[in-house]
Amino acid sequence: MTEPRPPTAKIVFITHEYSPFRGGVATFVEEVGRALQKKGEPVEIWAPDYGMNQPEAIECQVLRLPAGGSLRWKHLLQFTRAIAARRKDLEDSIVVMASVGAHMAFMLPPILGRVKAHSLVSLLHGSEVLRFSRNPFWRVLAKRLYRTVDGIVTVSEFSRNLILQSFLNSFRGTIEIAPCGCSSAAMRSATTKKLDDGLIRILTLARIHPRKGQLDDARALGQLPPELRSRVIYQIGGTGDADYLRQVQQTCADAGVAFENFGEVEPELLADAYAQCDIYAMTSRRLRHSVEGFGITYLDAGFHGKPVVAYRSGGAEEAVLDGETGLLVEEGDLTALSRAFARLIADAGLREKLGARGRREATKRNWSSAAAAFLKFRH
Repeated sequence: MTEPRPPTAKIVFITHEYSPFRGGVATFVEEVGRALQKKGEPVEIWAPDYGMNQPEAIECQVLRLPAGGSLRWKHLLQFTRAIAARRKDLEDSIVVMASVGAHMAFMLPPILGRVKAHSLVSLLHGSEVLRFSRNPFWRVLAKRLYRTVDGIVTVSEFSRNLILQSFLNSFRGTIEIAPCGCSSAAMRSATTKKLDDGLIRILTLARIHPRKGQLDDARALGQLPPELRSRVIYQIGGTGDADYLRQVQQTCADAGVAFENFGEVEPELLADAYAQCDIYAMTSRRLRHSVEGFGITYLDAGFHGKPVVAYRSGGAEEAVLDGETGLLVEEGDLTALSRAFARLIADAGLREKLGARGRREATKRNWSSAAAAFLKFRH
């Protein structure tokens, strides 16, 4: 008689950012969850219900917790209490704190030290390290939390080095890198043909926020020679800081740069947005509490054969190969940024060359490798 297979510990990702919220954390959790599911692994995702019913479009089981999804104390305490109320469901599981809000929840007394997990794993994208390092209150609580953490998973060599240079430099557990891939939404086939009107469309799809660099892009485009500036449309998609958006719009208007705001781009329209553009730009900046750990949208643009313009900041150097899949310039150097745009606007051959290499590099990646990083904590 065949011996029954021992039960496999389920993997539970806990995140305060998930659908309908769009962003790198939500995308990472969904894609890795899907990849683990394909490997036959039992996976759950615990996320706030944001006070509304949420349709689920992922193969994994999603548990919606009665909580808001912001980092305001009201929502954070709701999230913490909801997790604490179900902590017995986490026993013998591989529990992944997948967002800054999840880490904060596990630092607070209702949860800290009370979850009897098979393994407690910290998923760090980069910004969490800066936030906890520079806030004395959270730093003290984080040091207590990491005494109970079995391992850290992060998304790039940059973020790994950031961890090793932080207050976590004494962490004795394993640090694994889970390499990002393209988002499934962006990998759909485009349903519309690219417009042939002679205009160069430069696209940024990101949260509307100073860290994402939309204002730098607008200013750099405003420095272009008139003959190039007249050929450009700067397009952005995303939601966020309304005052910052107005600055971007006004900068474009003052410089005579055509501007389009798509607002939130639904997943089924992502492929079309990438397919319609000629250049993808996301000049992410490092702020006091925030940094780009990698940048999945760089890969998404590459998948559609688009050259990328980015700052040499954070993990962008790993997502964008300078001179091969795009052009990197020093953070904040608007003159160099304007020159990079000018090169690509004027040279269709260079756009095609970089875009072709970008597609090859993007298609090499898949989420299976990222999923494998979490399976190491079964032992």
